[in-house]
Amino acid sequence: MKKLVSLILVCLMLAATLSGCAVDPEDKGAIMPVAISKEMKAYDPVPMIYDSELVMNTGLLYEGLTVLDEDGDVQEGIAKEWYTDIDEARGEYWLYFELEDETSWDDEKYVQADDFVYAWRRILSPTTSSPAACLLYGIKNAKAYKAGDVTADDLGVYAESDTLLKVEFEGPFDLDLFLENVSSPALVAQREDNVYGREDTWSASLDHFAANGPFTLKNFIMGESVTFQRNPVYRRQKESDSAVYEIVSPWKLQQDFTISAEEQMEKFNKGDIYYISNFTKETYAKNEDDMEVTDLMSVYSYFFNTTKAPFDNKQVRQALSISLDRNKIASISGKGVKPATGIVTYGVHDEDTDDSFREEGGDLVKTSADVKKAKDLIAKSGIKASDYTIEIYTLRDTADVEIAKYTKEVWESLGFKVKLSSGGGRNYTNKLYTGNFDVIGIDYQGLTPDAFSFLAPFAKEYSGEAIDINSDVRTATHVTGLDDADYNKLIDNIFKTMDVEKRIKLLHDAEKKLVDLCPIAPLHFNVNAYLASDRLDDLEVSGYGYTIFTEADLDDYEESNKILIEEENKRKQAEIEANKKKNQ
Repeated sequence: MKKLVSLILVCLMLAATLSGCAVDPEDKGAIMPVAISKEMKAYDPVPMIYDSELVMNTGLLYEGLTVLDEDGDVQEGIAKEWYTDIDEARGEYWLYFELEDETSWDDEKYVQADDFVYAWRRILSPTTSSPAACLLYGIKNAKAYKAGDVTADDLGVYAESDTLLKVEFEGPFDLDLFLENVSSPALVAQREDNVYGREDTWSASLDHFAANGPFTLKNFIMGESVTFQRNPVYRRQKESDSAVYEIVSPWKLQQDFTISAEEQMEKFNKGDIYYISNFTKETYAKNEDDMEVTDLMSVYSYFFNTTKAPFDNKQVRQALSISLDRNKIASISGKGVKPATGIVTYGVHDEDTDDSFREEGGDLVKTSADVKKAKDLIAKSGIKASDYTIEIYTLRDTADVEIAKYTKEVWESLGFKVKLSSGGGRNYTNKLYTGNFDVIGIDYQGLTPDAFSFLAPFAKEYSGEAIDINSDVRTATHVTGLDDADYNKLIDNIFKTMDVEKRIKLLHDAEKKLVDLCPIAPLHFNVNAYLASDRLDDLEVSGYGYTIFTEADLDDYEESNKILIEEENKRKQAEIEANKKKNQ
């Protein structure tokens, strides 16, 4: 009996000792004020091809079947394993993805195979505009569904169970390439119950938004702030509700949009912001030596509307492009961007994934201007420049507007009249998708580290643009209106080519051809440049170039947490008092 009592006492003492080492239940992790980007109006991953900063944000909120690490290698994402089932004699080619069975959307609904089926059907729907569609065209009936010739039920993507996604291909496929494709930030899962019927609004408020990545949206107040808060059920293990702390370290990443980029920099220098990648040209220049800089797969470009004069003339488009000094444009933009030397950016691999497509392809676009040649091309084109007024439409971003002002001077020196306009949100996207523009400035975002994702959308059958299913026209041109038979055939050959060496050669040929056709004038390559506090460790970078905060560790955050929580409580109390007075 004494031995039993002694054993119980030892166990109680041991339990007390262990509880003293346990995690404080009130300690949820670090609250980190950050300045990741300008304000986002919505967080829908589908249109991200035209906004490099949206990728930085959606990378926190969503996770695909696979992910790319910093070296560009494919790693497990929502899919914990995959395997093929191929019967060449019967012409059957299957790929199966086994999903993690314990990862959830932030409302605790498990991520299911059906969520990927819905997302991919949405992208491939004939009524959706998404250049990401071409990444899925190897799937059985994908192209036919996009053209409106078959229904969604005919698409070769099936949920065999909640956690088993089955993909049927038209024929032989490159497994490594497809695994890379599904790492794309555009091909993540989506929830039908959130999106259906709300395609234009679901991602712009918290009412119907759900995230399946390491963070979710909280306190999303348009024009004021947003908080990325740890998704408490991201890869949660049932037996341990606190396992998420081992996977996602920070509790909250807070962004305040009521203060300027200069004020954000001041707060960073005072230690009140721990990470900043939102700079003015001046604040970047002052801190350039301390920056961490990675390439984004994004090139700021001008799209020409090739369906209207004078942009329907290739020589005019070439003249407008080569008249611009990309070194000067990069200087105008600042913030570490690089003069564009092609359409495909750095970060895209060549035949060997360790080699750079851009470096292997060389400089296809001169960074210096050639105004004399531009004038010669206009003379040969047969048009009279003074007969045309060109509208350049940009987002209301300081750098974009300043670049447009410089462009105006150059193009007016060629004899054109030039008008500058800018806008944002739906006005901008409506202009883009309806073709209601002359020249429009965009961040052209690559969707995978494969050059095909940059080049294919300019080919008619690969544009991914929406069509009218009641029309006899079954495919749509790129938003620029480009429809070149030779280029269309070249992209189709690339799509059908299984030989890796031959395929990469054709991709280089396609970029050269596209530069010559010139529906796009690439201006500067975008980068992700940031400063991090000395207290902040363990930041990582995705293969797509954006920063990963999942394991970010902030030293001695307990005291700063108290201050931030007290400030938040005071704000809430002030709002309560203000509402009381308002209602009296």
